[in-house]
Amino acid sequence: MARVVRFLRLTADQRWLLCKVTALLSAIRLSLWLLPYPPVRALLDRISQQSPRLERDPVPAEQLAWATTVAGRIVPGGGHCLSQALALRTFLARRGYPVQICFGVRETGGVPFTAHAWVEHDGRVLIGGGNLERFRRLLAPSESHR
Repeated sequence: MARVVRFLRLTADQRWLLCKVTALLSAIRLSLWLLPYPPVRALLDRISQQSPRLERDPVPAEQLAWATTVAGRIVPGGGHCLSQALALRTFLARRGYPVQICFGVRETGGVPFTAHAWVEHDGRVLIGGGNLERFRRLLAPSESHR
């Protein structure tokens, strides 16, 4: 019940944004469960094409990151870093923001291999930034969308 009350306290624009991000994050989670990463990424690349209509209706990158974080708590398995990174990248790219998904790995003695994904925009981490010093970046910052 508290979630419903918090949702109703949001502005109409925030509620609509949260609904859209929740729907996309749900679709991404399901897609990653059913398909390998490459076809999911290819589909998201197609729908991530910049939209002139969305450029005229700017939503701050930080607000998109907020909506993605909140949606991650709602969608089953939505806290998955890759799913959140893909969702946020899609919304940012469609609005013309330069954005990059970064991947990192952690290998230390006795600890199982761990991978992590996060999103950077204008040199700042928008989502997935906790304890990044533990991860070694895999890809160079060359994959940006604008």
